[in-house]
Amino acid sequence: MFNKDFLKELTIMFVEDDELICEQLFLSVKDFFKEVIIAKNGEEALEKISKSKTRIDVIVSDILMPFMNGIEFLENVRKIDKHIPFIFSTAYSEKEYLINAIKHGVSDFFIKPLDVILLLNKIETVCEKNRKEMEIINHQEMIKEYFNTINKVAIVYIYDLDGKILYINDFFKELSKYDDIDLIGKDYTKIYHLDVPKEIIKKQEESLKNGEKFKGNFKYSTKDDSIFYVNCTTLPIKEKDEISRFISINFLTTKEENERREFKKKVLYNFQETKKIFKKAQEKIDELTFELSKYQNHDKKEKILKELQIENSNYFQEIYLVEDKIKKIKNRQDMFTFEINIKIKEISQSSHDLVDHSDKLDKKISKMSHEIKLRDEFIKKLESEVTERNQKIVNLEDVLLHRENQVSGKK
Repeated sequence: MFNKDFLKELTIMFVEDDELICEQLFLSVKDFFKEVIIAKNGEEALEKISKSKTRIDVIVSDILMPFMNGIEFLENVRKIDKHIPFIFSTAYSEKEYLINAIKHGVSDFFIKPLDVILLLNKIETVCEKNRKEMEIINHQEMIKEYFNTINKVAIVYIYDLDGKILYINDFFKELSKYDDIDLIGKDYTKIYHLDVPKEIIKKQEESLKNGEKFKGNFKYSTKDDSIFYVNCTTLPIKEKDEISRFISINFLTTKEENERREFKKKVLYNFQETKKIFKKAQEKIDELTFELSKYQNHDKKEKILKELQIENSNYFQEIYLVEDKIKKIKNRQDMFTFEINIKIKEISQSSHDLVDHSDKLDKKISKMSHEIKLRDEFIKKLESEVTERNQKIVNLEDVLLHRENQVSGKK
């Protein structure tokens, strides 16, 4: 499975003349990369490469395209950048395309139709490989620069297992007055002064044959029998785990030459520090350039922003007017609410008084109802008594009538 974090650091260019495939490809991979640049043919792609402020890390291109085919496009890319990873996508597999592509440094192929997972894996593989190769190239360049600088401030010579000199550097020649013809193939001890103890030379040889480096102070003689002193470091060089030769690096130790050596060492140090600073500065420049690219349409956006500010200002003015109206309405509403509350309070008090009055009336009605009930009972009692008395009167009249009849009959 591909490394998503690694891919997210990459800017990729797709060159494809089929708009449908181009759109599908963009939608399929846009979320996996830092940036995706699309071109419809080789000419457009070269123009975008020349104008791009962001470094393009990998190119994926079709082979058969109008105006400039993929092989021609690859040739032009290699004139600009010999190391950028380049992948061909094609529906064809003819040998002539493959041979030409390999000849011009193509990194990989994939056959259409597109398999996104396969493509992402191929991109990761070629980019990871390219990154490692670039690290090696940069490291080799740094070693080369370092070695060139060392050659300017130190005496360097190389000799084989038999002690025969194979190489002497220019600084050594300048100082010792010897030429290649004087020393190449000769025993390295020829450059030592006769005062150098044989025990020191023997100790040096034993250390080197045991694969150990040797450090010491030596007295050298020049072709014209002048003398100079050095601080010497000799190292064994191995090939396939076997010592094949020795390299000796020597720095002058006289006061004047020490000052010269220290100065050149400072130059070397400053050179390396300058490279580091330049690298950091370049990274910062790239970062700022990328940030600056975000503001390419800044003037246009600023104009739109000003228009929006004016529009917002008008909106705020309208809001202030509406707020003022709302405030007045609220004041009227508060006044209305206050008056309503007073009315409600008055109605509430009236209602309370009515309730009290109603309670009193209910009590009076209850009392009167009770009195009426008592009166009704009394009237009923009186009616009963009247009825009873009337009945007695009727009975009495009957008795009187009967007596009268009796009296009349006697007469």
